[in-house]
Amino acid sequence: MPQAWECPRAPERSVFDIRVVRSAGGNNADGPHGRPRSGEDLRPRLERLILRPIDNSVLRNLGLAALAWFLLIAGAITAWWVFAPIRQDALDNDLTLVYIGTRIGLDHGWAHIYSLDLQHQVFAQLRPGVPFGDGERFLSPPPAAWLLVPLTPAGPQAAFFVWLALLVAALVSAWWLAAPGTGLARYLWLLGAFAWYPILYSLSLGQPVVLVMLGVIACWRLAESGKPYVAGAVLGLSVLKPQVALAVPLVLLAAGRWRITAAWVVTMGLLGVASLAVVGMQGVNDYRSLLSEAQGVVNNRFFTWAYVVGPGPASYAVEVVVIVLGVVAAYLNRGAGLARIVALGLLTSMMSATYWHLQDFAILAGAAWLFLRDQPPNWQRAWLAVVAITAELAWPLGPLPILLAVAVWFAMVAIPRHESKPALAARA
Repeated sequence: MPQAWECPRAPERSVFDIRVVRSAGGNNADGPHGRPRSGEDLRPRLERLILRPIDNSVLRNLGLAALAWFLLIAGAITAWWVFAPIRQDALDNDLTLVYIGTRIGLDHGWAHIYSLDLQHQVFAQLRPGVPFGDGERFLSPPPAAWLLVPLTPAGPQAAFFVWLALLVAALVSAWWLAAPGTGLARYLWLLGAFAWYPILYSLSLGQPVVLVMLGVIACWRLAESGKPYVAGAVLGLSVLKPQVALAVPLVLLAAGRWRITAAWVVTMGLLGVASLAVVGMQGVNDYRSLLSEAQGVVNNRFFTWAYVVGPGPASYAVEVVVIVLGVVAAYLNRGAGLARIVALGLLTSMMSATYWHLQDFAILAGAAWLFLRDQPPNWQRAWLAVVAITAELAWPLGPLPILLAVAVWFAMVAIPRHESKPALAARA
């Protein structure tokens, strides 16, 4: 008996087999969602996509982005805390003292800007009820007061915020001229500067440290461009806060860059003569009296080697030794790049200072940028993080960690680098 006709069965396959793809609908069909229709096995491709090693550049960019966010958040928190006194009282800053000196000069004559009695009177007028402590003195050179003359008609509060904007612009300019790297890595140096406590603290006080830093960096850039005399004149901007860059001209001279130093000497000489002519002997005597008083204020030497060896002859001996070491190191490094020499000058200034505050460490940002342009070894680059952290935590840790960290950095820059001829040719 003939058998009934049966429809042939389709071959059995697993529900997980995605190799067979139909063209007429179904979950594996092409359509508006762009599903594949070929018979290609997608599993090896998916495995390669998932298990493929991440490219180093991707990891680097992710790390830079994470660091950028960290610096942005840390900087915002630190700035909110550091500027809290300014939000409560816009005159709670050091620029108010310069404003007082300017007011005395305009109202009573420039010969009286260092009169302690007049400073007390004007201070009481501007900040009634606030104690006139031993730190409330105008001690800056006369050019600092002259520079503030155009801002005095606006009043002390407005003068501070205009000055703050100028300081921010100076910091950005210094970064633009000196910061190493390219792309996002270079912008991280700017974020890091605005997140670093010494710089934020300096800005909140209206201190001219970043202006001096800009002058030093502009000096380096101009000298590299073949304009040593203009560079030395620009270095005269250090008159606004001499101690943070005092050793730079001496180190440049020892390294054979005498044209820069000569121009600096002429510039400072002209400013000195003008200052003496304006303040007279009365102003000089008042200034010497204020300096004598300032030497007895512990806070003025807290972040110097006087904290370790004590004030007086011992601290002055350390100052002389450091300056001698800096000069000898400059001579030994006379064949090095100018960036390294200037960085050595800034570190010598810090190490030999007998009058230094936490906000003055802001100048080391410029030293770091110049130091990195000399392409130091990675382990020396890493040491800059130690310097940054010990300065960031200088209040809870105390002065000794940051002093030791800068001392090690000073030794790194002072010891000449011994490079192979190919390395020297590559840097040239």
